[in-house]
Amino acid sequence: MELQNSTVLVTGATGNMGPYVIDSLVDHGARVIGTYVTEPANEADTLRADPADPVSYYQVDLTDQQAVEAFAETVIEDHGSVDHIVGLAGGFSMGGVDDTDGDAFRAALDRHATTAFLTVKAFADQLTPQSGVVLFSSDRAIDPVPGTLAYNVGKGAVRTLTESLSVELDARVNAIAPFLIDVPGNREAMPDADFSAWTAPEAIAGEVVHMLSNGGVTGQVVQMTGGQPEVEE
Repeated sequence: MELQNSTVLVTGATGNMGPYVIDSLVDHGARVIGTYVTEPANEADTLRADPADPVSYYQVDLTDQQAVEAFAETVIEDHGSVDHIVGLAGGFSMGGVDDTDGDAFRAALDRHATTAFLTVKAFADQLTPQSGVVLFSSDRAIDPVPGTLAYNVGKGAVRTLTESLSVELDARVNAIAPFLIDVPGNREAMPDADFSAWTAPEAIAGEVVHMLSNGGVTGQVVQMTGGQPEVEE
C-alpha cells in the first residue's frame, strides 16, 4: 500500500518527533496536515499553512471536543478527506504517587488519551479499510518505572485505546511504544544517560511509515527499545 498522494493527519506535529515523521511521510509522497497547540519558537521557519504545500499546519486544542470537530470541518473544506492519522500529541511528565495530584493525573490522561480519542472520533467517518491509524504509547505503559505515574497511566490508556479502536473501526489501528527517543531535547534533559540504549527517531519514523503502508498489520502495540544506527568505521 503506497502513501503516494495520500493525506496524513499528524497531531503534535511540532513536537520532538514531529519533524522526523513528517519528513519521512513527505519523502514517501504523502501530503501532511499537522496540528500544534502552542506557537513554536521558530514559527516563521517551521510552519507552512498553504493547503497547496506538502505540509499544512493548524493550531488546535485537541482536548476540546468542539475545537476538534471544528478543525475536522476545516480540514475537509481545505483538503477533502484524510486517509491516515498519526497521533504524536502528548508530553512527558514526572511525578510518583506522592507528588501527583488529581489535576496532574487528569492532565496526563487528557494530553495522551483524550487527544488521540477525540482526533480519531472526529475523522472516523473518513477512514476506510485502506486507512491506517498509528498512535503513540510508551514502553513505560508496558514496563512501568517509578516516578512517572501519570505519564505511565496516560500512555497505558493510549495502548488500550489502540486495541479498542482496532475492533471498532474498519481502519487498521496500531501503536508504537518507544523507550527513550534520541532527540536533542531528551539529550539536554538527561546529559549523563547512555544514549546508545535510546531509539533513533529515524527508526520510529520508519516504523510509522511501515504501519501505515502494511495492510496486514492491525491491533498491534510495537515496543521499540534501542534502534541506534550502526556507525561505519
